[in-house]
Amino acid sequence: MTLDIQPTTGLIVYLHSIRHSRNLKSYGRLYYVSKRMRYGLIYVNKDDEEEITKKLSSQNYVKQVVPSHLNELVHEVEGKTDLEDDDLADEDY
Repeated sequence: MTLDIQPTTGLIVYLHSIRHSRNLKSYGRLYYVSKRMRYGLIYVNKDDEEEITKKLSSQNYVKQVVPSHLNELVHEVEGKTDLEDDDLADEDY
């Protein structure tokens, strides 16, 4: 038995009212909710991202749906090498 990890992507969903945040659970995995700024972060399968974005945008309690760029940032940081940064840090001191 093998465990298949499906690639996911984050969607930031801005809401008119925070009480509708529990409705986001039906679209994906609800990860975070900001009460002050009234948004929720959900993770969905990468294949279903466009479909879910359209469904969420059509809901009357949703202001805006923005894709999260956190996955892109993580890949950029993983590609950095420590040797290049160490040489630059020695010059500053």
